[in-house]
Amino acid sequence: MAHHFSPIKFDDKGHIRDSVFSILRNAILDKKLEPGQRLVERNIAEQLGISRTPVREAIHKLELERLVTHIPRKGVVVSGFTKGDIVEILVIRTSLEALICSIAATKIRPRDLERLEKLAKLLSEEHGKGNFKKSNQLNDKFHEIIYRAAESPRLYDLLNTLLEYITKFTQVAYSKPGRSEEVWVEHKSLIEALRAHDSSGAEAAAKIHTENSSKAFLEMAYWER
Repeated sequence: MAHHFSPIKFDDKGHIRDSVFSILRNAILDKKLEPGQRLVERNIAEQLGISRTPVREAIHKLELERLVTHIPRKGVVVSGFTKGDIVEILVIRTSLEALICSIAATKIRPRDLERLEKLAKLLSEEHGKGNFKKSNQLNDKFHEIIYRAAESPRLYDLLNTLLEYITKFTQVAYSKPGRSEEVWVEHKSLIEALRAHDSSGAEAAAKIHTENSSKAFLEMAYWER
């Protein structure tokens, strides 16, 4: 059964393509668009209430991420998302996070460290209350501070291309019993290394954190749902 998209108001016309891309990618990750399902440019544009050009551009970006495939005489179809795809993204994420945390340790400022402390505490509290949406938002902000502290635009952009994947994977990983308590300890270790401007320590802490997150995510068997 085809997924129907609701019309959306775009405040910034310059970001329509990115918004459409995000909508379509999330629909694929959430399995609202299933493997083998056709993406009809005209239909999507009509449902969203926009022209076909940003839809075409968004679909092209999806092709680059291998989430859709163009098949002759059939058109663009959803490729699906396998366990292998997920493992590959998780491995890349671990390497990039470890690198950016290592760099951030040499540049991070006291006010950033204060914000990280507050966010880590709030994140743990909100998750303990069962406010998972809020805790996931706080987790994104936590890592965003570190990414920006590294002052490495290209590395930041690389991680940003994985941001929506990371957010969704983290949401699933957090559903594992006891994961919230583990994250609290892991975040504290990372903050301590950053405060000491210990690059190797920050790299190691980030690697432990992301590998544990990946393990928790894979144990929840997300790709089989």
